[in-house]
Amino acid sequence: MKRKSVGILALVTMLLSVSISLAVYGQEATNADGVWQANNTAYLNSYWFNGTEPLTDEQIKERVLELQKYRIKYQLADIGVLVSSGNARNGTLPEQGYKHLARWIKISRETAPDQIIIVMVNDGRRTLWQNGKKVGNPNFGNTVYNANLTAVADKLLNQGLAYQGNLYKADGIQLDIEGFLPNDPALKATAEYVRTVLDDKAIYSVAAPADPALWSDTYVSEMAGIFNMLNPMMYDQLGYGSRVHSSDTYRQFWKTTVVRYARAIAHSSNPDTMLNPTMPVYETKADEDGTVYHDPAIENISNAAAGLKLAREQLNLDRTINPKINPNGVHGAGIFWWSSFTLQLPDPRTGYDYAPDRGWWMDGWVRQK
Repeated sequence: MKRKSVGILALVTMLLSVSISLAVYGQEATNADGVWQANNTAYLNSYWFNGTEPLTDEQIKERVLELQKYRIKYQLADIGVLVSSGNARNGTLPEQGYKHLARWIKISRETAPDQIIIVMVNDGRRTLWQNGKKVGNPNFGNTVYNANLTAVADKLLNQGLAYQGNLYKADGIQLDIEGFLPNDPALKATAEYVRTVLDDKAIYSVAAPADPALWSDTYVSEMAGIFNMLNPMMYDQLGYGSRVHSSDTYRQFWKTTVVRYARAIAHSSNPDTMLNPTMPVYETKADEDGTVYHDPAIENISNAAAGLKLAREQLNLDRTINPKINPNGVHGAGIFWWSSFTLQLPDPRTGYDYAPDRGWWMDGWVRQK
């Protein structure tokens, strides 16, 4: 009898150990459908939240189920551009941008309560050009801007938005502040200011540059101590003498950048900060002079997933030296843009077919062990 009890205890211990191991790796406890990577993000179209594309309740439900189908956990809802001005409106967010957000939150939570809704606020005027030089915009990060941006975060995450007599709150907020300045002290100060109104459960995310000349390893560590999710933008890397010029160099870029970020996070005051690098899904992009800075034949999910696999293999070795590195290497990955990724027919503007991207996402990343 005693021997049998020991056997049962050992079995229970073993099963518990396996369960914990799977949870730590960000994997599902059952993988009958081959899903291993489920902590993923998707950038959602602003039209869904500002009413430009009117959606019925049933259409919202269909879109949420589609996110679920492709193993998206974090919805990044684009709700508009912050005001950049020299007056009292500096740092505010026009309400039109999130006119339909409360209804979306309601239906999303009813449809897939495990999905996390992160509102994304944008400011593309962090820098200005003066006399041929990039300089910081004086409107960014001043007292008025920080107070108004913090009020936006407080309203959307703490107070909530009214719909049909109830208040609906987002689960987190992402700052997308561009263009970037090297190790930007004003951005860090603004981030710390906004952080004061967020509770520990809130997802606090930031769109981050890949270039170490913009965010050094030390700066990444500092930002990981403020935010609990970092989303490096791993695209638009071609042209102007870039080292990325082929599928192989793009895969190596992914490996190098993801390893750098993961190591910096592990050395931060918050090694549990989530790393979700973003994969590109959109057409060819070129500057006015014709220089191509995004080519989907090179910058695509297939190559990104392959580079991410190389990074995870390297980080698995690194963990023998630094056990603070995420056991999965990264928390998840992201898709930019979702509206392109989900096009069922070739894009009528370009003729580009996104069906291969959907296959690469599922086979190359979601089922990547």
